Amino acid sequence: MKIEKEYIVEAIGNNQDILYEWIEVNKDVLDFVSEDEGCGCCVSIFKIEGQTEVLKTFPKEILL
Repeated sequence: MKIEKEYIVEAIGNNQDILYEWIEVNKDVLDFVSEDEGCGCCVSIFKIEGQTEVLKTFPKEILL
């Protein structure tokens, strides 16, 4: 099943690095990844679309 989720990540520690790494690792199986809709300096916001199984692997511990 294909779904769209919005992920909001605060720039604490290496949260944004983890976010960008997850996107890079999964880019070939994701259907859509928006541009960063956050300010980029302290918050990253992405709309991501893909199969439920893939989105379940998102590291929830980095979410705001």
